Amino acid sequence: MNTLIKTVLPSSALLACLFTASISHADVKSMTQIYNNPKSAPKVQRCKGNQNCNAFYALSKQWQSIPENFKISGMKLKPYAKSGDGYGLWKGFTLNSTRAVALSDAGDAVFYSGGSSSAADERIFAQGLAVLLYLENKK
Repeated sequence: MNTLIKTVLPSSALLACLFTASISHADVKSMTQIYNNPKSAPKVQRCKGNQNCNAFYALSKQWQSIPENFKISGMKLKPYAKSGDGYGLWKGFTLNSTRAVALSDAGDAVFYSGGSSSAADERIFAQGLAVLLYLENKK
């Protein structure tokens, strides 16, 4: 039995690592596809037909694909998304591309409203904004 465990356990760990890496890569590919083509995002009723809002919402659902240690200006990005700190992200970081700003503005209008939305909506805003910041700053 110990021989079987010693043989199977390392192989299982290696397969788990490879599987996790492939999921992460697939998620980044999916994020990039939605970012580059907002029309490809599933429609969300709250967005009322706004394609950029749909894309922002779809991106917000992929925040967990941001690497744990990813930093911008020395600050880890993922904890902001995890805690739902939309205000911290909005005040602390800047989007640079016209596309990211347009997606963020659409997300702000529905899920943040300048800070007057519910905590649940602010979490969606924080997660979407974190993904946009990640996509703009990953190397």
